[in-house]
Order: sequence, then structure tokens, then C-alpha cells
Amino acid sequence: MNTIHHPAAAAAAAAAAAAAATAAIAAGLLSLASCAEGPESAAPGIEARVDLAAGAERRPDISLAIEQAERRLDAGREIAAARQALSEVLADPAVTPDQRDQARLAMSRVLEAEGDPEAAIAAVESLLGDRAVGEPWPLQKAAERRLRLLVTGSEEAPLPEEPIDASQASPFARALARYFPVPESGPRALTIRVLTFGGSREVSERLRTFAIGPAIRALRQEACPRCDDQLVMNHMSSGTDGWVQIPAARPQLGSSLAVFYFDLGNQRIPARYDADLPLPTADIVARLEKGEGLIAARERAGAPPAILIAAPRRAQLPAVEAALAAMTELPAAPVSVPLPGQLEPAEIQAVVRGSFGRYRVCYEELLARSPAAAGSVPLRFAILGDGAVADAAVDTARSTLRDATLERCMVAATSALRFPGIGQKTTVVYPIEFSPGG
Repeated sequence: MNTIHHPAAAAAAAAAAAAAATAAIAAGLLSLASCAEGPESAAPGIEARVDLAAGAERRPDISLAIEQAERRLDAGREIAAARQALSEVLADPAVTPDQRDQARLAMSRVLEAEGDPEAAIAAVESLLGDRAVGEPWPLQKAAERRLRLLVTGSEEAPLPEEPIDASQASPFARALARYFPVPESGPRALTIRVLTFGGSREVSERLRTFAIGPAIRALRQEACPRCDDQLVMNHMSSGTDGWVQIPAARPQLGSSLAVFYFDLGNQRIPARYDADLPLPTADIVARLEKGEGLIAARERAGAPPAILIAAPRRAQLPAVEAALAAMTELPAAPVSVPLPGQLEPAEIQAVVRGSFGRYRVCYEELLARSPAAAGSVPLRFAILGDGAVADAAVDTARSTLRDATLERCMVAATSALRFPGIGQKTTVVYPIEFSPGG
């Protein structure tokens, strides 16, 4: 059994219901994750119309034809009529680029409705493949969500994270430097392209996993300390939120260091992209189901290697990347990375923070009776192997805000939490702090 103790929590604002007082709720877990809003869940057809409503001049008859076709698809009827209308739009020389994209996305829906999911996927991949990575376009998010939905059955995407500043190069970045040789003659210029699918840019920056430019500088300085190095390096790094950008990235894959992040959740790369990965997805999944992380690499003729960073759960990927960053050479064979058996602090924090609304209700009821009430309520509970909560209680010996009604409410809210199931029990102590007017 693992026990996790958490330090004092930071405050999070919440509004008092009747008394206009503000409740501040704070979590006492390690500050390892930033809050970010999840992706909006609008229907692809509806979003397409919203995205294209501003800016571009559109012929009303073409726009109307597309929207009527989308309404037929929304209703699940007259699929043949929708196909005919969209085919005419795509053949019309007066169609604008935005209208063409919208019609192509709608045609994917036609193909799906006709019972040809593979053709529907290929249509979206073709649409994404016509765009360069890193150049936003109106229907990009709608197309990415549709590809994710068609291939996996879910539109859910990983939450983004913000980068932080760092310097220095990791040992692994130095090992990668040899895949970017400096020109022996001509312009002293070198372009370094790194293309990542998924993962956390903040983690990569902190570990300096792919800081190839600084690594090249350091190696050249070590080889010739007094040389006046006039090398100009252009570092082009494109990070995406996952595998849905693979079709768009195909033109760049042959000249970029390609890094793929993989987990058994929403960063699980579909098998249709096996040719791009260092290992087939079936082999990756079989290894991850044993509970270990995985690092793999594949050298490519005339191109930097393709690298895989994989873990059973997304929160474990930073630990696997840390192991990669410490490597001094490209692994010739897949490398298993031992991982802690317990839940990561960030996983516990994410679930508890996601339920702050329940705790806020408990505190606001107390504020209605006692407007100056403030203090800490440490919660103690067990997370079972299937992710359910058991034995939830308030640690009364450490609590500084004692109120029986509040405590019963918070215990009930905690008992309803659901965590990732990892097959073993974990005991958690998690202080929640309250203060009015925060």
C-alpha cells in the first residue's frame, strides 16, 4: 500500500451563493500541473459554419448548398442528395478555398453515412495533408476532431501545456547532434527540424531532451575551444497535440526528427500509422500493458530518426522522457522503463481539482451560517485498484476548520470521486483550505 502526503495547498477562488462572499478553495498537492480548459465539443458541421462566418467573401448559393447538405447529414436523411450537392460544390470553379474545405469535410460525413468509414477517414486525412503543420486554418480543429472521432470513436484530445524557459542540452540531445551534420563547405548554415506528436513541451524544455542546437554548439566548442564558430543554426520545432497531425506532417517527416508520444488513453496512436512509428502499435500496447514505460527508436535513411516515448498513462510520460533525456546514444533496441506503481501526484490533483465545485457547495452552506468561517480540512481516503474511493474521512487531528455538517458534505463529495484504476490501493492525505473573500 502506498501513502502520499501533500503539502499545504494554494487557494482557488469560488463565489459564495447568498452572502456575496467568495470562497477560496485550495489543493495541498504538489504544483505539478497547470489548469487548462478542455476542447470545446461542438458538432463538426455546426463549427464549420461558425468558423467560416467571418472574413471570407462567400457566394450565397454555394454556402447555402453546403449548409443544406450538412442539415441533411445532421438529420441522417437524403444522403444521396447531400452527396450530389457537395459534388456540385466541389466541381464549381467559383468555390472559395474555405468553402471547398467545408464541403470536403462534409463529404467525409457522406462517406461515413454510406457505410464506408475507411473512405471517410481517408478524406479527412487528405484534407489535413493538404495543409502545412503550424499554419492554422479555419477548419483545422474541426477536421482534427473528426479524424480523431472516426479512428478512435472519441473527440477527446490531450490538454495543452505551456512551455517554460531552459538552457543547456541533455545527454540525449548531444547524441542526436550527429544526425544533423554541419556542411563542410558553402554557407555555414544548418536547419534543425523537430516534429513532435503529443507529449508536453514544458517537460521537453525542462529536460532539454531535444535541445539539439545547444548540443551542437557545445560539441563544437569542446572540439575547438578557440575557433570562431560562424555557424548559423535555424531550429524549427513543431509540436502538435497528437497523432491527428500525422497526415499534415507527412511532407516534413522525411527531413525532421520525428517524436511520437503514446499512452493507452487519448494519446494512443491508431494502427493505421504503424509505418511512421519505430514499433507496430500492437507491440507497443503489449509492452505497456505490463505496466512499464517504453522507449524505441528507428534510424531512417537520409533523415533523422523516429523516436517513441510511451507509457501506460499520460501522467507517466514525463518519467519515460526523463529516462530518454539521460541516454547518451540512440537505443538500438526497445528499452523498458520501470515506473512507480502508485498514481502520480498530478493524476490525484487533477481529479480532486475537477471536483472543487462539490467542495464549494459544502463551504458556501457553512458561510451562510458562519460568514467568517475559514481554515483547513485535511481529507484522508483510499483509492482502490479500480479507481473507486473508500474509507473517506476528515483527519480531525489536523483540521483547523471543525464543522460536522461541512465534514459530512466533504466526505460525501470525496467518496464520489473516481481515479484512474491501476490495480492497487493508494492512501492519500489531501488538505483543502477555505477562506472567505479570497
